[in-house]
Amino acid sequence: MRFRTSALITVLIATLAFSSLANAIATESTIYTFGESTSFWPQGGLLEDSAGNLYGTTRAGGTYGVGTVFELSPPAVSGGAWTITNLYSFVPYGSGGYVPISDLVRDQKGSFYGTYYSGGDPSCNCGGVFKLNPPAVQGGAWTEVSLYAFKQSGDGHLPTPFALALTTTGTLFGTTSRGGTWDSGVLYQLTTKNGISYTESVLYSFGDVGDGITPNGPVILDSAGALYGVTSLGGAYNQGAVFKFVPAINGQLAKESLLFSFGSSTSTGSNPSGNLIFDVGGNIYGVTNNGGTSDDGVVYSIAPGNPTWTETVLYTFTTDSGSHPIGGLTWNHTNNNLYGTTSSQNMHPAGDGTIFKLVPPATKGGVWTESTLFQFTYRVNGGFPTGAILRDSKTGTLYGTAQNGGVTSCDLFCGVIWQVTNP
Repeated sequence: MRFRTSALITVLIATLAFSSLANAIATESTIYTFGESTSFWPQGGLLEDSAGNLYGTTRAGGTYGVGTVFELSPPAVSGGAWTITNLYSFVPYGSGGYVPISDLVRDQKGSFYGTYYSGGDPSCNCGGVFKLNPPAVQGGAWTEVSLYAFKQSGDGHLPTPFALALTTTGTLFGTTSRGGTWDSGVLYQLTTKNGISYTESVLYSFGDVGDGITPNGPVILDSAGALYGVTSLGGAYNQGAVFKFVPAINGQLAKESLLFSFGSSTSTGSNPSGNLIFDVGGNIYGVTNNGGTSDDGVVYSIAPGNPTWTETVLYTFTTDSGSHPIGGLTWNHTNNNLYGTTSSQNMHPAGDGTIFKLVPPATKGGVWTESTLFQFTYRVNGGFPTGAILRDSKTGTLYGTAQNGGVTSCDLFCGVIWQVTNP
């Protein structure tokens, strides 16, 4: 009998613990506020290493005022302060570039890759791609190398503010918002044999009749090597599109096609932005910056079909729930919840964006449920989040940046880094 009672108590304790965990309230906190004396205006998302350090870029600040790559280290004791270290300050002169705008990607040797919006080739100041190499000895200086500077004629220029795609062989893929044959942006690749010298190739120029115009997100690769992304304009209704690009292989010519064009009705989204994610069935999920019933943007999915893909609007934003998502979506693969941010509005008078969660329906074809995890109030805890959300796979904690806002002592409203626990 004692054993049975003990076992029952154990079960009750476990049940209560699970219930407490399941009912835990999502809590947002600002873990770092940028300042004019260090660096400010984080535009992209964050990258995390195995030790829990966060990495990102700022558009301004640093030694020369034109941007940094930073590391934010967690506190040694729970509840303590996070510590920021500027790994590199960009230089506004010479052959390099400045004003970094993208999320970072990292290779197996610890080098970071990203894009800068200004500088590069002095003939056009068109931006470019950089690599930041770690120091040879601990505590040494990080070294920045400009891998490629975009040119004015026939090349892309002004890279989009999103992460590059990096393969195991060191090839990088990205998009620019301008340049190319029709000055409507390009899809490009950088290849290398030694990790030192890189060769750039324009794979595709956007902007032909009926084509997508102005790429507005990162590209992702499928297992066959095809690339997917979005354009903010163009397509059948000039309100943006989802594209697929199949590189030339085995004697077959390269081919670009539009999987879906936005704007066929007032309820569909328009001007897609940010990343795309796939589910196991091959469906694609993303956000649009505008469109929907109140023109505040939507979360959508498109499903493959023969001959056309079909769109489903999962959620339509309003000014109360936040409007105009930019960064895209993050997926929790354990329960299929989707997370994202809106860049403006919410129910607060000083509101400037939200963090949201979308829970899938219990049955196929049902309604997705949206909940607002946090509403930014510009002067207090930041505003205008534009980068993708980072989700810690071990703890489930969400991390992200807000490009502006924060404490009022920063006249430039320098931006913040935030976290949400128990999302």
